[in-house]
Amino acid sequence: MKTSINSTAVAYTPDAPAQTLRHTLSAAILVLMGLVLVATGLFAQPPAPPEGKGPRIAPEKMAERRTDHLKKALNLTSEQVSKIQPIILKSTQQGQKMAEDDRKAFAQSMKTNMEATDKEISAVLTADQQKKFEEMRGKMKAKMEERMSKRMEKKAGK
Repeated sequence: MKTSINSTAVAYTPDAPAQTLRHTLSAAILVLMGLVLVATGLFAQPPAPPEGKGPRIAPEKMAERRTDHLKKALNLTSEQVSKIQPIILKSTQQGQKMAEDDRKAFAQSMKTNMEATDKEISAVLTADQQKKFEEMRGKMKAKMEERMSKRMEKKAGK
């Protein structure tokens, strides 16, 4: 028995439904295996830390980043960089040590620490660099206050 579809001859075989079933099952198995592989990959990833709770950066790395930023922003000389780097490193190490203490005491001691650090850094800078440094600090303070107000709004909304 021959059937014509769009003028193309197709031969009917008695085992055609079995072949179609095998192809369908094979396709379903391949899809399921793909889903299992994708799901395994998703669950194999370590969970993301909660917002603001990422891994701590080493004090040395943080000090290096901060010094590089100041070097570029203030056009520091190599002599100034060599004087400022240890100031920032000491400040960063103290900050990390203070973080292990009580939260409110930590916040107050960090503020005191930052003010002392800024005074030490300012002593190394020229007058023009000091003005630019103060502007940078003002912008950073404004950003910090904005983040804090958003956090407080978020907490109030919970």
